[in-house]
Amino acid sequence: MLNDSRIYLDYNATSLIRNEVIISFEEILKNYGNPSSVHSEGRRANMLINNSRKNLAELINSKTGNIVFTSGGTEAIDIALNQSSDRILINPTEHIAVHDTAQKSYSNIEEIKINSDGVIDLNNLEELMKKRPCTVAVMMANNETGVIQPIKKISKIVHDYGGIIFCDAIQALGKLEVDFDDLDVDIMSISSHKIGGISGTGAIIFKSEIEIKPRISGGGQEFNIRGGTQNVLGISAFGEAAKISRFNEEEDKRIKQLRDEFERRVTEIGAEIFSKNEKRLSNTSYFAFKENKAETMIMKLDLGGFSVSSGSACSSGKVSESHVLRAMGVEPNLRQNAIRVSLGWGSKLNHIDKVCDFLKSQIRN
Repeated sequence: MLNDSRIYLDYNATSLIRNEVIISFEEILKNYGNPSSVHSEGRRANMLINNSRKNLAELINSKTGNIVFTSGGTEAIDIALNQSSDRILINPTEHIAVHDTAQKSYSNIEEIKINSDGVIDLNNLEELMKKRPCTVAVMMANNETGVIQPIKKISKIVHDYGGIIFCDAIQALGKLEVDFDDLDVDIMSISSHKIGGISGTGAIIFKSEIEIKPRISGGGQEFNIRGGTQNVLGISAFGEAAKISRFNEEEDKRIKQLRDEFERRVTEIGAEIFSKNEKRLSNTSYFAFKENKAETMIMKLDLGGFSVSSGSACSSGKVSESHVLRAMGVEPNLRQNAIRVSLGWGSKLNHIDKVCDFLKSQIRN
Protein backbone atom coordinates (compact mmCIF):
# COMPACT_ATOMS: atom_id res chain seq x y z
CA MET A 1 0.00 0.00 0.00
CA LEU A 2 1.07 3.60 -0.59
CA ASN A 3 1.43 6.00 2.29
CA ASP A 4 -1.14 8.76 2.78
CA SER A 5 1.12 11.39 1.20
CA ARG A 6 0.88 9.80 -2.27
CA ILE A 7 -1.98 9.24 -4.71
CA TYR A 8 -1.75 6.19 -6.96
CA LEU A 9 -3.14 6.67 -10.48
CA ASP A 10 -1.40 3.87 -12.40
CA TYR A 11 -3.64 0.82 -11.98
CA ASN A 12 -3.15 -0.27 -15.59
CA ALA A 13 0.55 -0.76 -14.87
CA THR A 14 -0.21 -2.70 -11.71
CA SER A 15 -3.12 -2.65 -9.31
CA LEU A 16 -2.60 -1.99 -5.64
CA ILE A 17 -2.67 -5.38 -3.90
CA ARG A 18 -6.13 -6.09 -2.55
CA ASN A 19 -6.47 -6.21 1.23
CA GLU A 20 -8.05 -9.66 1.02
CA VAL A 21 -4.94 -10.92 -0.78
CA ILE A 22 -2.61 -9.44 1.84
CA ILE A 23 -4.61 -11.09 4.63
CA SER A 24 -4.36 -14.46 2.86
CA PHE A 25 -0.54 -14.29 2.69
CA GLU A 26 -0.02 -15.15 6.36
CA GLU A 27 -2.09 -18.32 6.17
CA ILE A 28 -0.41 -19.42 2.94
CA LEU A 29 3.09 -18.87 4.32
CA LYS A 30 2.30 -20.96 7.40
CA ASN A 31 1.50 -23.97 5.22
CA TYR A 32 4.14 -23.90 2.51
CA GLY A 33 5.39 -26.93 0.61
CA ASN A 34 6.35 -28.17 -2.83
CA PRO A 35 3.05 -28.94 -4.62
CA SER A 36 4.63 -31.99 -6.29
CA SER A 37 5.50 -33.59 -2.93
CA VAL A 38 3.30 -36.32 -1.46
CA HIS A 39 3.58 -35.25 2.18
CA SER A 40 0.99 -33.10 3.95
CA GLU A 41 2.65 -29.78 3.18
CA GLY A 42 2.96 -30.70 -0.49
CA ARG A 43 -0.65 -31.84 -0.70
CA ARG A 44 -1.80 -28.59 0.90
CA ALA A 45 0.26 -26.53 -1.56
CA ASN A 46 -1.29 -28.50 -4.42
CA MET A 47 -4.75 -27.89 -2.95
CA LEU A 48 -4.08 -24.14 -2.87
CA ILE A 49 -3.14 -24.22 -6.56
CA ASN A 50 -6.24 -26.25 -7.45
CA ASN A 51 -8.46 -23.85 -5.49
CA SER A 52 -6.97 -20.91 -7.36
CA ARG A 53 -7.52 -22.65 -10.69
CA LYS A 54 -11.15 -23.20 -9.71
CA ASN A 55 -11.58 -19.54 -8.72
CA LEU A 56 -10.19 -18.38 -12.06
CA ALA A 57 -12.35 -20.86 -13.99
CA GLU A 58 -15.43 -19.45 -12.27
CA LEU A 59 -14.34 -15.87 -12.95
CA ILE A 60 -13.79 -16.32 -16.70
CA ASN A 61 -16.19 -19.25 -17.38
CA SER A 62 -13.62 -21.83 -18.40
CA LYS A 63 -12.68 -25.40 -17.52
CA THR A 64 -10.07 -25.84 -14.78
CA GLY A 65 -8.13 -28.29 -16.95
CA ASN A 66 -7.68 -25.60 -19.60
CA ILE A 67 -5.95 -23.08 -17.32
CA VAL A 68 -2.14 -23.15 -17.08
CA PHE A 69 -0.30 -20.93 -14.64
CA THR A 70 2.78 -19.04 -15.83
CA SER A 71 5.33 -16.58 -14.46
CA GLY A 72 3.26 -13.65 -15.74
CA GLY A 73 1.39 -12.20 -18.67
CA THR A 74 4.45 -12.04 -20.91
CA GLU A 75 5.15 -15.75 -20.57
CA ALA A 76 1.47 -16.52 -21.15
CA ILE A 77 1.67 -14.54 -24.41
CA ASP A 78 4.87 -16.34 -25.36
CA ILE A 79 3.25 -19.76 -24.91
CA ALA A 80 0.03 -18.70 -26.63
CA LEU A 81 1.82 -17.59 -29.79
CA ASN A 82 3.89 -20.77 -30.05
CA GLN A 83 1.56 -22.13 -32.74
CA SER A 84 2.05 -24.34 -35.82
CA SER A 85 1.62 -21.49 -38.27
CA ASP A 86 4.03 -19.30 -40.20
CA ARG A 87 1.54 -16.43 -40.62
CA ILE A 88 -0.01 -14.13 -38.06
CA LEU A 89 -2.38 -11.18 -38.35
CA ILE A 90 -1.79 -8.70 -35.57
CA ASN A 91 -3.55 -5.66 -34.21
CA PRO A 92 -0.92 -2.87 -34.46
CA THR A 93 -1.84 -1.53 -30.99
CA GLU A 94 -1.12 -4.83 -29.22
CA HIS A 95 1.13 -4.81 -26.17
CA ILE A 96 4.81 -4.80 -27.12
CA ALA A 97 5.12 -8.33 -25.67
CA VAL A 98 2.81 -9.59 -28.42
CA HIS A 99 4.75 -7.75 -31.13
CA ASP A 100 8.11 -9.05 -29.87
CA THR A 101 6.89 -12.65 -29.58
CA ALA A 102 5.34 -12.53 -33.05
CA GLN A 103 8.64 -11.31 -34.51
CA LYS A 104 10.41 -14.34 -33.02
CA SER A 105 7.75 -16.93 -33.84
CA TYR A 106 6.32 -16.06 -37.27
CA SER A 107 7.96 -15.48 -40.64
CA ASN A 108 4.92 -13.73 -42.12
CA ILE A 109 3.47 -10.90 -40.01
CA GLU A 110 0.66 -8.69 -41.31
CA GLU A 111 -0.99 -5.83 -39.44
CA ILE A 112 -4.76 -5.39 -39.45
CA LYS A 113 -6.00 -1.90 -40.25
CA ILE A 114 -7.46 0.18 -37.42
CA ASN A 115 -9.40 3.44 -37.28
CA SER A 116 -8.02 6.66 -35.79
CA ASP A 117 -9.18 5.61 -32.32
CA GLY A 118 -7.52 2.20 -32.51
CA VAL A 119 -10.48 -0.09 -33.27
CA ILE A 120 -10.00 -3.02 -35.67
CA ASP A 121 -11.34 -2.65 -39.22
CA LEU A 122 -13.47 -5.80 -39.52
CA ASN A 123 -13.68 -5.58 -43.31
CA ASN A 124 -9.90 -5.49 -43.58
CA LEU A 125 -9.62 -8.44 -41.19
CA GLU A 126 -11.96 -10.47 -43.39
CA GLU A 127 -10.00 -9.59 -46.53
CA LEU A 128 -6.76 -10.73 -44.89
CA MET A 129 -8.35 -13.95 -43.61
CA LYS A 130 -9.55 -14.86 -47.12
CA LYS A 131 -5.94 -15.48 -48.22
CA ARG A 132 -5.49 -18.55 -45.99
CA PRO A 133 -6.05 -19.69 -42.38
CA CYS A 134 -3.65 -18.28 -39.80
CA THR A 135 -3.24 -17.09 -36.22
CA VAL A 136 -4.81 -13.74 -35.27
CA ALA A 137 -3.79 -11.69 -32.21
CA VAL A 138 -6.19 -9.01 -30.94
CA MET A 139 -6.33 -7.75 -27.36
CA MET A 140 -9.65 -7.27 -25.59
CA ALA A 141 -8.80 -3.83 -24.17
CA ASN A 142 -5.80 -1.62 -24.81
CA ASN A 143 -3.51 -0.96 -21.87
CA GLU A 144 -2.76 2.62 -22.97
CA THR A 145 -5.97 4.05 -24.45
CA GLY A 146 -8.42 1.63 -22.82
CA VAL A 147 -10.13 1.03 -26.19
CA ILE A 148 -12.25 -2.14 -26.23
CA GLN A 149 -12.21 -4.36 -29.33
CA PRO A 150 -15.31 -6.21 -30.66
CA ILE A 151 -13.82 -9.61 -29.81
CA LYS A 152 -16.93 -11.72 -30.49
CA LYS A 153 -17.24 -10.29 -34.01
CA ILE A 154 -13.52 -10.76 -34.58
CA SER A 155 -13.69 -14.38 -33.36
CA LYS A 156 -16.51 -15.17 -35.78
CA ILE A 157 -14.58 -13.82 -38.78
CA VAL A 158 -11.42 -15.68 -37.78
CA HIS A 159 -13.26 -18.98 -37.31
CA ASP A 160 -15.31 -18.57 -40.50
CA TYR A 161 -12.01 -18.72 -42.39
CA GLY A 162 -10.44 -21.51 -40.33
CA GLY A 163 -8.10 -19.40 -38.21
CA ILE A 164 -7.05 -19.39 -34.55
CA ILE A 165 -7.61 -16.31 -32.41
CA PHE A 166 -5.45 -15.34 -29.44
CA CYS A 167 -6.89 -12.68 -27.16
CA ASP A 168 -4.76 -10.83 -24.61
CA ALA A 169 -7.30 -10.09 -21.85
CA ILE A 170 -4.71 -8.96 -19.31
CA GLN A 171 -5.96 -5.39 -19.10
CA ALA A 172 -9.65 -6.31 -19.44
CA LEU A 173 -9.91 -8.79 -16.56
CA GLY A 174 -11.71 -7.26 -13.59
CA LYS A 175 -12.70 -4.18 -15.61
CA LEU A 176 -15.01 -5.93 -18.09
CA GLU A 177 -17.09 -9.09 -18.18
CA VAL A 178 -14.56 -11.63 -19.47
CA ASP A 179 -16.37 -14.83 -20.48
CA PHE A 180 -13.99 -17.20 -22.26
CA ASP A 181 -16.71 -19.43 -23.71
CA ASP A 182 -18.94 -16.57 -24.82
CA LEU A 183 -16.11 -14.64 -26.49
CA ASP A 184 -15.29 -17.84 -28.42
CA VAL A 185 -11.56 -17.14 -28.55
CA ASP A 186 -9.16 -20.07 -28.80
CA ILE A 187 -6.43 -18.86 -26.45
CA MET A 188 -6.38 -16.11 -23.82
CA SER A 189 -3.78 -14.58 -21.51
CA ILE A 190 -4.42 -13.01 -18.08
CA SER A 191 -2.25 -11.66 -15.27
CA SER A 192 -2.53 -11.54 -11.48
CA HIS A 193 -1.09 -8.13 -10.67
CA LYS A 194 -3.64 -6.35 -12.86
CA ILE A 195 -6.51 -7.48 -10.60
CA GLY A 196 -4.98 -6.93 -7.16
CA GLY A 197 -2.79 -10.03 -6.90
CA ILE A 198 1.00 -9.94 -6.93
CA SER A 199 3.34 -9.70 -9.90
CA GLY A 200 5.11 -12.75 -11.28
CA THR A 201 2.00 -14.86 -11.94
CA GLY A 202 -0.15 -15.15 -15.05
CA ALA A 203 -2.17 -17.78 -16.86
CA ILE A 204 -3.03 -19.03 -20.31
CA ILE A 205 -6.55 -20.30 -21.05
CA PHE A 206 -7.26 -22.41 -24.12
CA LYS A 207 -9.94 -24.49 -25.80
CA SER A 208 -9.60 -28.25 -25.39
CA GLU A 209 -9.06 -28.81 -29.12
CA ILE A 210 -6.15 -26.35 -29.29
CA GLU A 211 -2.68 -27.86 -29.01
CA ILE A 212 -0.49 -25.84 -26.67
CA LYS A 213 3.23 -26.45 -27.08
CA PRO A 214 5.41 -25.99 -24.00
CA ARG A 215 8.18 -23.40 -24.03
CA ILE A 216 9.60 -24.77 -20.76
CA SER A 217 9.65 -28.55 -20.42
CA GLY A 218 10.66 -30.78 -17.54
CA GLY A 219 8.89 -31.78 -14.35
CA GLY A 220 5.46 -32.32 -15.85
CA GLN A 221 3.84 -29.48 -13.92
CA GLU A 222 0.83 -27.59 -15.27
CA PHE A 223 -0.40 -30.43 -17.49
CA ASN A 224 3.06 -30.83 -19.06
CA ILE A 225 2.73 -27.36 -20.61
CA ARG A 226 4.76 -25.24 -18.18
CA GLY A 227 7.49 -27.13 -16.36
CA GLY A 228 9.01 -26.03 -13.07
CA THR A 229 7.84 -25.90 -9.46
CA GLN A 230 4.79 -23.68 -9.29
CA ASN A 231 4.80 -20.33 -7.51
CA VAL A 232 2.36 -21.32 -4.77
CA LEU A 233 2.24 -17.89 -3.12
CA GLY A 234 1.70 -16.04 -6.41
CA ILE A 235 -0.89 -18.52 -7.69
CA SER A 236 -2.76 -18.43 -4.36
CA ALA A 237 -2.79 -14.63 -4.47
CA PHE A 238 -4.15 -14.85 -8.03
CA GLY A 239 -6.95 -17.10 -6.81
CA GLU A 240 -7.80 -14.79 -3.90
CA ALA A 241 -7.88 -11.78 -6.22
CA ALA A 242 -10.08 -13.70 -8.67
CA LYS A 243 -12.73 -14.22 -5.98
CA ILE A 244 -13.26 -10.46 -5.67
CA SER A 245 -12.61 -9.38 -9.26
CA ARG A 246 -15.88 -10.22 -10.98
CA PHE A 247 -17.09 -7.26 -13.04
CA ASN A 248 -19.23 -5.01 -10.83
CA GLU A 249 -21.53 -2.54 -12.58
CA GLU A 250 -21.82 -0.25 -9.55
CA GLU A 251 -18.05 -0.06 -9.09
CA ASP A 252 -17.58 0.45 -12.82
CA LYS A 253 -20.08 3.33 -12.72
CA ARG A 254 -18.25 4.88 -9.77
CA ILE A 255 -14.89 4.66 -11.53
CA LYS A 256 -16.33 6.04 -14.78
CA GLN A 257 -17.74 9.05 -12.94
CA LEU A 258 -14.28 9.76 -11.53
CA ARG A 259 -12.65 9.33 -14.95
CA ASP A 260 -15.22 11.56 -16.65
CA GLU A 261 -14.74 14.28 -14.03
CA PHE A 262 -10.98 14.08 -14.52
CA GLU A 263 -11.33 14.39 -18.29
CA ARG A 264 -13.79 17.27 -18.00
CA ARG A 265 -11.34 19.24 -15.90
CA VAL A 266 -8.17 18.51 -17.89
CA THR A 267 -9.96 19.28 -21.15
CA GLU A 268 -10.75 22.72 -19.75
CA ILE A 269 -7.01 23.39 -19.41
CA GLY A 270 -6.13 22.20 -22.90
CA ALA A 271 -5.72 18.43 -22.75
CA GLU A 272 -6.35 16.27 -25.81
CA ILE A 273 -8.05 12.98 -24.86
CA PHE A 274 -7.15 9.99 -27.03
CA SER A 275 -9.82 7.53 -28.25
CA LYS A 276 -12.57 9.46 -26.49
CA ASN A 277 -15.07 8.63 -29.27
CA GLU A 278 -14.86 4.85 -28.80
CA LYS A 279 -15.92 2.48 -26.05
CA ARG A 280 -13.11 2.41 -23.48
CA LEU A 281 -12.29 0.91 -20.12
CA SER A 282 -14.02 3.13 -17.56
CA ASN A 283 -10.85 3.59 -15.53
CA THR A 284 -8.50 4.75 -18.28
CA SER A 285 -7.66 8.23 -19.54
CA TYR A 286 -4.85 8.77 -22.05
CA PHE A 287 -4.20 12.42 -22.80
CA ALA A 288 -1.61 15.01 -23.76
CA PHE A 289 -0.91 18.71 -23.41
CA LYS A 290 0.59 19.88 -26.71
CA GLU A 291 3.21 22.18 -25.16
CA ASN A 292 4.17 20.01 -22.17
CA LYS A 293 6.61 17.10 -22.46
CA ALA A 294 5.39 13.86 -20.90
CA GLU A 295 8.74 13.11 -19.27
CA THR A 296 8.80 16.47 -17.51
CA MET A 297 5.15 16.30 -16.47
CA ILE A 298 5.42 12.77 -15.12
CA MET A 299 8.47 13.78 -13.07
CA LYS A 300 6.65 16.83 -11.70
CA LEU A 301 3.62 14.73 -10.86
CA ASP A 302 5.79 12.18 -9.09
CA LEU A 303 7.50 14.89 -7.02
CA GLY A 304 4.04 16.27 -6.28
CA GLY A 305 2.91 12.91 -4.89
CA PHE A 306 1.06 11.46 -7.89
CA SER A 307 1.89 8.13 -9.56
CA VAL A 308 1.06 8.19 -13.28
CA SER A 309 2.77 6.86 -16.41
CA SER A 310 3.23 7.48 -20.11
CA GLY A 311 1.63 4.17 -21.08
CA SER A 312 3.06 0.65 -21.08
CA ALA A 313 5.22 -0.17 -18.05
CA CYS A 314 7.08 -3.12 -19.55
CA SER A 315 10.12 -1.36 -20.97
CA SER A 316 13.28 0.17 -19.52
CA GLY A 317 11.48 2.63 -17.28
CA LYS A 318 12.15 5.49 -19.68
CA VAL A 319 9.41 7.64 -21.17
CA SER A 320 9.27 6.74 -24.86
CA GLU A 321 6.94 7.44 -27.76
CA SER A 322 3.80 5.29 -27.82
CA HIS A 323 3.64 2.76 -30.65
CA VAL A 324 -0.12 2.66 -30.00
CA LEU A 325 -0.59 6.35 -30.78
CA ARG A 326 1.77 6.09 -33.74
CA ALA A 327 -0.39 3.28 -35.18
CA MET A 328 -3.46 5.46 -34.66
CA GLY A 329 -1.87 8.25 -36.69
CA VAL A 330 -1.56 10.73 -33.80
CA GLU A 331 0.77 13.65 -34.60
CA PRO A 332 4.30 13.40 -33.12
CA ASN A 333 4.12 16.35 -30.70
CA LEU A 334 1.02 14.86 -29.08
CA ARG A 335 2.15 11.25 -28.89
CA GLN A 336 5.48 12.36 -27.36
CA ASN A 337 3.55 14.16 -24.62
CA ALA A 338 1.07 11.39 -23.77
CA ILE A 339 0.25 10.68 -20.12
CA ARG A 340 -1.97 7.90 -18.79
CA VAL A 341 -4.09 8.12 -15.67
CA SER A 342 -5.70 4.82 -14.71
CA LEU A 343 -7.99 4.44 -11.72
CA GLY A 344 -8.88 1.51 -9.48
CA TRP A 345 -10.48 0.26 -6.32
CA GLY A 346 -8.63 2.75 -4.11
CA SER A 347 -9.39 5.83 -6.22
CA LYS A 348 -11.49 8.64 -4.71
CA LEU A 349 -12.98 11.95 -5.83
CA ASN A 350 -10.53 13.96 -3.75
CA HIS A 351 -7.70 12.23 -5.67
CA ILE A 352 -9.17 13.63 -8.89
CA ASP A 353 -9.52 17.09 -7.35
CA LYS A 354 -5.92 17.12 -6.18
CA VAL A 355 -4.32 15.86 -9.40
CA CYS A 356 -6.37 18.24 -11.55
CA ASP A 357 -5.43 21.21 -9.37
CA PHE A 358 -1.79 20.17 -9.59
CA LEU A 359 -1.89 19.80 -13.38
CA LYS A 360 -3.51 23.22 -13.72
CA SER A 361 -0.65 24.74 -11.72
CA GLN A 362 2.04 23.09 -13.85
CA ILE A 363 1.01 23.20 -17.51
CA ARG A 364 2.30 25.70 -20.07
CA ASN A 365 -0.27 26.91 -22.60
